Order: sequence, then structure tokens, then C-alpha cells
Amino acid sequence: MNKHTARLLEQHFDTAFSAPDGIKKLRELILTLAMQGKLVPQDPNDQPASELLLEIEAEKQQLVKEGKIKKPKPLPPVTDEEKPYALPQGWEWVRLGELAEIIRGVTYSKSQSNEIRFHDSVELLRANNIQEIINFQGTVFVPSSLVSESQKIKNGDILIAMSSGSPHLVGKAAQFESNRECTFGAFCAVIRPRCTLLFEYFRVFSQTPLYRSQTRQEGKGIGIQNLNKEALENLLVAAPPLNEQHRIIAKIDELMTRCDELEKLRAAQQEKRRTVHAAAIKQLLNIADPEQHQHAQSFLAEHFGELYTVKENVAELRKAILQLAVMGKLVPQNPNDQPASELLKEIEAEKQRLVEEGKIKKPKPFPPVSDEEKPYALPQGWEWVRVIDIVDVGTGSTPATTNKDYYGGEIPWYTSSATNKLFTEKPETYITEKALKETNCKIFPSGSLIIALYGQGKTRGQISELSIAGATNQAIAAMVFYGSSSGTKKYLKYFFIKIYEEIRKIAEGAAQPNLNVGKIKETLVPLPPLSEQNRIVTKIDELMVFCDTLDQQINIATSKQSELLNALMHVQSQSTAEKEHQPASPSQAQAIDLTSYRAAIGCYAVKKLANARYFGRTAAAKAAYLAQAHAGLKLNLQPEREAAGPLDKWIYDFEQQGQAKHWFEVNEKTLANGRTKTEYRCLPALSEPAQKAESLMSPEQKAEFDHLIYSLADKTTEQVEIIATLFAVWNDFLIDGIQPTNEQIITDLRENWHESKARFSPAELKQWLDWLRKENLVPRGLPPRTVQQSRMDFN
Repeated sequence: MNKHTARLLEQHFDTAFSAPDGIKKLRELILTLAMQGKLVPQDPNDQPASELLLEIEAEKQQLVKEGKIKKPKPLPPVTDEEKPYALPQGWEWVRLGELAEIIRGVTYSKSQSNEIRFHDSVELLRANNIQEIINFQGTVFVPSSLVSESQKIKNGDILIAMSSGSPHLVGKAAQFESNRECTFGAFCAVIRPRCTLLFEYFRVFSQTPLYRSQTRQEGKGIGIQNLNKEALENLLVAAPPLNEQHRIIAKIDELMTRCDELEKLRAAQQEKRRTVHAAAIKQLLNIADPEQHQHAQSFLAEHFGELYTVKENVAELRKAILQLAVMGKLVPQNPNDQPASELLKEIEAEKQRLVEEGKIKKPKPFPPVSDEEKPYALPQGWEWVRVIDIVDVGTGSTPATTNKDYYGGEIPWYTSSATNKLFTEKPETYITEKALKETNCKIFPSGSLIIALYGQGKTRGQISELSIAGATNQAIAAMVFYGSSSGTKKYLKYFFIKIYEEIRKIAEGAAQPNLNVGKIKETLVPLPPLSEQNRIVTKIDELMVFCDTLDQQINIATSKQSELLNALMHVQSQSTAEKEHQPASPSQAQAIDLTSYRAAIGCYAVKKLANARYFGRTAAAKAAYLAQAHAGLKLNLQPEREAAGPLDKWIYDFEQQGQAKHWFEVNEKTLANGRTKTEYRCLPALSEPAQKAESLMSPEQKAEFDHLIYSLADKTTEQVEIIATLFAVWNDFLIDGIQPTNEQIITDLRENWHESKARFSPAELKQWLDWLRKENLVPRGLPPRTVQQSRMDFN
């Protein structure tokens, strides 16, 4: 393993720790490097693999001569076209059948096997026993007399699955390391190395992406995937010299142990985060005095950016917000609000009027809410009510599907799947006026809330709002609001979102769990005064936007880590010989003019950063500067020391070009402080030049540029300004042949860049210098050097 590979591998253990599935991907990278001869150094004194192959062949011939094995069928030589990549000196591409014996399993009938061990029996392993290691649960036993010696698994054999309904499981392998006497079934096979020295290397090889990709490709069949013995024998193995095999195995074991430690540490950190979060939420919900609502709001504001770095906790936060809302702890009460009891009187009066006018049927009375039913005490002015007290609840039916006259009309007809979104869209099915007249279907007005009584998966209990009037089937309960209760709709909608899990439990216990209209009607609702309902809904909307922002930031952060790791894996798993980092000019990638090259790189950055919350012109300009000064892209920029950091006026030409080519729109946004911000809105045509950029960068450049982009993705405009300016000052020193101290960099930035930079304190700038080092965004003295803006000053 050369120094470049070792440095990157070490550096990205931290990246793998943070990325989703990062540790799993890191394990794959380690194994990929091993199979390419890039994990440990080669030793020219090692006996080459070709000598080991000659020894194995000589041993095979001797065993054939002695009658101990049959003469193997010759395998075709490995052609140059088949070789996935070039191997180091001393390695050989060889077929699996040349290094190992492949033994297929045997079919045993039910009458020949027993779940209980009996005298003179052998344990039978099957495909489902192949996990990360051999799992002996669920094995059966067969008579020893039915099992030949060659069918008994030996210590060190590789047991593999030869057949499965999933292509991801075909070829799954594990090494047998046990003294138990076992055989294997027909859907399995054993790979038995012809040389005992190969046992450990085969253990590693059978877990590599090289092995897995070949077995998946060779798996035959539709539905059930199958491998055959011939396919296994023809698999390609990258065979190193024997001494190097030992070094590879030792290094893999060392690095996998580190991966194990990372997984344990990550699990411990996640558990700690969950524990702290659960305790904080519990404390928040247990506030007894409604007057302490300010404390609840302060808690939310204080911890938004602290505990909620994973989506699971954001989801719990959403639940806590809704719980606070229905307990009267989210917004302050106003003693001047008309109490909920007055709203109930208005609703009741309107119901009576509608009954008298024959517009609705007289609702069946439900008993008043007893003290025993009330889950908790409510603030002054609130009331515990049943759903039927504030809305009319009904349902629909399904017109006979055999009657063609009922379908194909103009009346929307909704099923429980319509509740998959908070607002319904046009349904797939429409019914006719005839169906409406001759069945129990009726039209519910737009704005009605609908809730799924039963349905597939988690549909049951979901709530939505009818965007257009329509009929429903019997799997939906519709809540229609009276004039006086219409202001309660948003609050009631949030309430049903809050009780989603609770109301689903009401239906549990039956063979086919479902709700019914009666259960919806009698559901208890904590009803605030109407004015407070409006304040609650406004606050919930506001906090849910914050939660959406948190989710977006988590997406950006996880995407950043995933792309960084994927970029590393791409760079390191290339089949060509590795080269030290050398910035390539546009002409080295392919012939292209400077304007097009700059535009492609700019589009790549815009596309990657488009969803970042603070991304705009300032971040785009700084990303372009750093693309040249850090990633080494030959943009030929000449940045000046502007107030907001290093800036080349090219950015303005790029924006005009982007609008003319319909790559993106450029919009001016006025901020709360009165300043304007230039933002970009991506258009579909942006994809083409962004993809072009990938072909113009070397893998190393792309990895560095991606690292840079995602390091800036979650930073505010001012933070990007600080980062780019510190980098530029530091880089300018290096270009001038000076290795600066922190104090020199900070002083130069505050005193010699632009007068506006004095607003940043030395302590703050020191923290960002530490951040640059931590993110490995350390200058190397690459051009361009920034120039003082004063040269353009005509005063």
C-alpha cells in the first residue's frame, strides 16, 4: 500500500464513522484494496504466485496418480479480456477451480432427516445457516451411513449458498471453523482449497466485492437464482504470492478490528443520544404549570441544533411539539379569549338548525365525557369533547364493480390510499350520478377531513384533507365541519396526526384490525378556545418548518459523508496504476476552451450545493476560488481581496451565461437586515454541464472538490466568507515562501485584507483555522495568489 492510499484510508475512518452505512462501505473498500494489491507493500523477494500454482498442480497430479482423486477437467486459461484490472508484479489471475475443489451438496428426504440428534448421525447444514459466520440454529440430523467422507465439512472449508430467491444471497459464503461433524444440503456447496495454506486467503476472498460481483452475475434463473459447479470453478481469483497473502490477511484482520470498534462506538453514541433526548423530552412534557410555556419554547430553541442530528430524534421532536400543543403548553393562554364552551354552544345551535332544515340527520347522542375518561387536566377555557360534538362524521360505500354504469363518471371516489398525503390528489377512480343515487355513496365537500379506517400497511389511522369534493368507500370516515367549527379544522388535523399511533392501537387485537365510524365519533379531543387554536396552529406550522430544515440539514450532512466516502472508494478502487496527485489542466482531461471548462465546473458546484440552505453567489464564488487553490482545477481565476473574501469577477459572467443557457435562474432576495442575497434556482438543463465536469476532473480532483463542496454545504454565508478568506491568506503566505503562524494569518486577515474583516475576533478566526485543519482543507501554496482590491481604486 503506497503512502497516498494509507493516508486516505486512515483519514476516512472518521468519514466512514459519520456516513450512513459508512463502516460497511469501508469494509468493502479494505477488501477491494486487498484484491488489487494495494493494501500492503509488495516484496520483490517473495516467491511469485506462479510458483505456488506449479506446486498445487504437481500435488494434483500426484493425487491423481495415486488414485486418491479423479483427474480434474481442464479449465480454460484466463484471457486478457476477462481480467478486471491489472495486478502487481508476482500476482496471477487464476480460476477458482485451479486452487480449490468444488463439492456440491446432497439432497436428503424428510424421512432421512430428524430435528433431534440420534445415534450415529451427522448434522446437516443448509443455505439458511450461512450468516456472517456459520449459524447452527435450525439444523437437522441425517444418518452417518448416508454421508460420504468427501461430503463431511472440514475445518477451513468455505460453505456457500448455491440457490436462493434473492440474487443478493446467492453465493453468500462463510468459513466452517468448528469441530462438529457436519455435512451440507443440495442448495449448498463447499469450496475446499487444494493447499491448506490457502484456507485463510479463501476466507477473505469469499467476502470480497470481487467474489460477490462474480457470483451475482453468474447466478442463473428467473425468480430463484442458482449457481452451478462449473460457474464456481470458472470464477476469477486474484492470487498474490504466499508471503504477501499472510501480510494481507494480517492487515485485513487489523483494519476489520478497527471497524468493529467503530461500530461499537457508534452504537454507544447513538444510544447516549437517544437517552439524553428521551430524558429531555420527558422533562419538557412533564411541565405542570401551563404558565411555564415560555420554558418549553426556550427548550425547543436551545436544543434544535444540539440533540437533533438524526432523523429519529427529529421525528420524536415533532411528536413532542404536537403533544405540547394538545396539552396547552405550546403557546400562552389569553384570559380574554372566548372559552371553548362558547364555541361548542355555537356549533350545537348550528347543528340544530341544519337538522330542522333537513340538511343533516339528527346525530345519535353520545354520553358526556366523564372525569374518569379525561387523560389529563386542561388549561382554563379548554374543554374535553368528542369528535362528534364538533363535526359531522360519515362514511361511504363501494358501488358494485360488476355494474359498468356506476364507473367512469365525473364524481371523484376516494379509497383509503388517498390518506397517504396530507392533501388528497385526484383519485384514479370516478363514479357516476347513477352510482351516487343507487348506493350509499354521498359527496363530502372539499375541506372535509378523511381518515382511513383500514387499509394496507400503515394506512389505518392516517388523516388527509379533501382538496376537491368527492365520495369515498367504506374504508374512510369523513369529518365535515359546520360553519362555526370550520376554524377548528387545522387544529383537529394536527390532533389526529398526533394521535396516529394511539388510534391505531384502538383497532389492534382483531384478526383484521380496523377502526369504525363509531370509534372516530367517540374519540376524545382537548378543545382550546378558537383564538388559541389559531395561535397553536401558527406555532406548530412554524416549528414544523424548523423540523423540515433540520431534516434537510441531516440529508445534506449524510449526503456529504456518503459522497466523500464513495469518492474515496472510487479513487482507490480504480484498476489503473495509482499516481500521486497532479492537478490536470482542461487540455489534459480533454480539449475544451477555458470558458466552457469554467462553466462546467461552476455548474457542478451549483448543482451539488443547490439545496444547501445558505447557498448563493458568495458561496459559489468562494467554491470556485477554492476549486482552483485547493483542488487544483485550472480555472485561471485572478481573485481580488473583496469585502466578502476572494472574488474573481468571472462569477458575474457565469451567471449571465447560466441564465442564457437556461441552466439556472438568478434571483435577488432581500434579507431581514435589508441586505440583498443572490440565489440560484436550478433548471433541468443544468445536469448536462454538471455531468460534463465529471469527465474533466481526475478522480483525485473530484474527490477533493466533493470534499470541499460538502464541507461548505451547511455553512452560513458569513462562515463561507471566513473559511475562504482564511484559506486565501494562509495560501498567499505559502506562495510567498512563508510558513505562517496562526497569529500571522489572523493579523493579516483583520488588518490587510479589508476593513470589514476587523469584525471577526482573533478567537473566532482561530476556531476556523482549527476547522480547516480538521477538515483537511489545508493550503499547499497552489495558485492563484489574491491581489489587493486597492489596485482598482481610482480615489
